[in-house]
Amino acid sequence: MTFFPHLRIVFAGLLGAALLPAEEEKNYRVFVGVDLLVDKDDAKIPVENLRKHDIIVSPANGSSIRMKDVSSFGWARTLKASRSPIIIADFKESRAFSLSNDTAMQYLQTQNNMAVYQQERTAYIEAEAGQARRMQSAAIQTQSNLERAERNGMIIDGRSRQAAQEFLDNTTADLEEANLAMEDHFFEADSLVGDSTFVDKATGTSNQGGEDVLELKFEISSLVPIADAYIVVMGVVTQKEDEGITIFHQNIGAIGPEPRTVKIRKLGFEPGFTIKDVNLHVYTNGKEIATNRSEKNYALTRDEAREFLLLSHIASHPRESVDAQPVWTLAPPALLANKSGESFNYPVVVNIDADGSIISIHETEGEARTFLEQIHDEADIRTKSTPTKQNDSFAQSIRLSSEDSAVSLDQTGQVPPAVIAAVSDMIFLPALELGTPIAVTTQVNLADFYR
Repeated sequence: MTFFPHLRIVFAGLLGAALLPAEEEKNYRVFVGVDLLVDKDDAKIPVENLRKHDIIVSPANGSSIRMKDVSSFGWARTLKASRSPIIIADFKESRAFSLSNDTAMQYLQTQNNMAVYQQERTAYIEAEAGQARRMQSAAIQTQSNLERAERNGMIIDGRSRQAAQEFLDNTTADLEEANLAMEDHFFEADSLVGDSTFVDKATGTSNQGGEDVLELKFEISSLVPIADAYIVVMGVVTQKEDEGITIFHQNIGAIGPEPRTVKIRKLGFEPGFTIKDVNLHVYTNGKEIATNRSEKNYALTRDEAREFLLLSHIASHPRESVDAQPVWTLAPPALLANKSGESFNYPVVVNIDADGSIISIHETEGEARTFLEQIHDEADIRTKSTPTKQNDSFAQSIRLSSEDSAVSLDQTGQVPPAVIAAVSDMIFLPALELGTPIAVTTQVNLADFYR
């Protein structure tokens, strides 16, 4: 896929513009990534996040869909931006055999022996079931606490009651699935162990190209620690006479500066399948992060990334009026390094300049608007006395606030320093008024990154 025409022009213009000093590190990336889509009511709707058993979609589309109710994903390739890329190294792809299809015991031999394989599978499945039981217990306790509070005279709103019931329903369904998986595993294991002729049958037998499992193995690391991530795997699969795209995902947990090995084993293919063009896409909280394997991967400085986003934002909305919005794919390292948004759940009001940079941070909208009016007045005076320089970037030319201003971004004095630091590190797409970028006052809550 090539860039959309207006984005191609934007990118060419950006690279041809006067760049920042050479010593500034290029810790940002523009790349071609993938947005997943799911079928619902005869329409394809965007996927906002993937959980183990649920697909998270927008509230307008029902908030979530059970993974077991979806037969396949659609996708759309799109231009994205992210921070420093994740490094994927020593990528290996192979085909293997499921336990039931491995008539020659070829896969079991690679596991040293059947006992080791069974122990690994049993430990994993029991851990999954144990986690499901703990989550259901927490859901039951939440439901009990609400009922007790209601009996004691506390008014419980409908949303709280509904959320508690959904939590209980989901954890109960997860536990049922985990128990079924454990039953299937032990049934299969007992059948094999109880078959005294199994090894004799395998002797002298060949699988003859009957592989039905895809195995991937690679090293993964990130200079910017990521608390929780999942990988979406895409590849062109041929099964018998049919060729199509397979898409599946697996949670891989935390990624840090120290490389670690990730193994992915995907069952369910037709025996003898082939696969090619395997691509890996890494996400955290539904936001894709560039890797060294990403398509059209361009390194940019922070200001170059902001300039690119600004120009493409304007090109995408030539005569429209839109609100300012945070670029969550460029979330600060502090957000990436935390699995939960509890410590960042602190709404603040921010003034966003016409180039998407932050002018100031406030606790109330009234304070923010008064401050922004003052900035407008100062900008008018500065514009009259200091003409725009010819080598200014487009972002610099439309900015209201002065880059030399000594005014602190934090105008609250009360917001937690960690929140101030993270908000200050955010990049926004500015508000547009009939296609023209303008400075505005808006609200942001960093905890929204995790939702």
